Amino acid sequence: MKWSLKALLWAVACCLMTAQADAQSLFTGPLGDPWKLKDSQGFDYGGWVQVGVQDLNDGAFTGNGFAQNQNEANNLNLNQLYAYVANVADGSAGIDFGFRVDGMYGVDGNEAQAFGNITPGKWDYLNGFGGVGDPVDHGPYEFAMPQAYGEVAVGDLSVKVGHFYTPIGYEVVTSPNNFFLSRQLTFYNSEPFTHTGIMGTYKVSDDLSVVSGWTAGWDTGFTRFNDGSNGVGGFTAQLTENINLAWYGAAGNFGWRGDGAISSGILTVNLTDRLTSVSQLDWLDTNLGSSGNAGFATTGITNNSVGAIQYFFYTLTDRVSLGSRVEWYKADGISYQTYTGGINWKVTPNFIVRPEVRRNDSNGDANDLFNRTVLGVDGIVTF
Repeated sequence: MKWSLKALLWAVACCLMTAQADAQSLFTGPLGDPWKLKDSQGFDYGGWVQVGVQDLNDGAFTGNGFAQNQNEANNLNLNQLYAYVANVADGSAGIDFGFRVDGMYGVDGNEAQAFGNITPGKWDYLNGFGGVGDPVDHGPYEFAMPQAYGEVAVGDLSVKVGHFYTPIGYEVVTSPNNFFLSRQLTFYNSEPFTHTGIMGTYKVSDDLSVVSGWTAGWDTGFTRFNDGSNGVGGFTAQLTENINLAWYGAAGNFGWRGDGAISSGILTVNLTDRLTSVSQLDWLDTNLGSSGNAGFATTGITNNSVGAIQYFFYTLTDRVSLGSRVEWYKADGISYQTYTGGINWKVTPNFIVRPEVRRNDSNGDANDLFNRTVLGVDGIVTF
């Protein structure tokens, strides 16, 4: 099914004009609590459906980043059909065990696969689940299992073993946990998405938690491409009532991304009851270029980079929030900028609509991917 962005916006407008509910209450009325398939002490399951469209490739998720080899732009896509089941380990009364398994299908599936394996047929990469080069053709749609881990907790310590999302960075693969439909260039190109290994979290106090662990490189399933082996660690600290600082990083053999180190710091400040600032600074240094990689401008794979991102979020009502994101990303000596503005509108507690406009700029881009304005809108239903 191919829908242009204009057609989708027109359909949304028609639905709003014919809605029976009072228009003002849709934006300012009380919101209520979301409905959940299952949410009990320790055990729960649920998910979401995300459908969206962007009129052009954006240099990140839409269009599969630099390669632009996915037929996603200007189509109404199923971005994420996501489901999970989890039993959270609770160590407050002694030793306890838990687990979590996540599955995702959609055009975002390839980003959540264990593509760092490189070798086909490992976990969910090139194993019949879709993706460029997969033996089973799913078009732009792919299936992924981004998390599958066991967990043990005792007291203030919890340890997970298996396949899980990275703690590094601010933006994430799971769309409901981001403000914007589109993603940072920094997140897409210079941060891992998933790991396989062991990771422990210790709650030092109500205001400080520390994380430490070992993983088999970046974006791998249950294998070790190129003998990947790196340490991962960091902390989250509530400095004051209104200021939170988080830092996470990794160092060692990243597998498909070579040897190196990454550092990501995030400072969140509640400036007022309605206005929040989030500042992020990322630094990546690897030896990937020494192995023959020509660099980001040629291959789309970053050897060394710096990313500085500034967000502002303003809550108008319980239902409507405004957001801005300004990003400076320097990859292998060339600077790129993105400017994004958008709205989050909670139509119901379980349904959010997120229109946005994004501008990409770079004087060093020969492919014109980073000199364009991209319009997008999506809707997410949680369950």
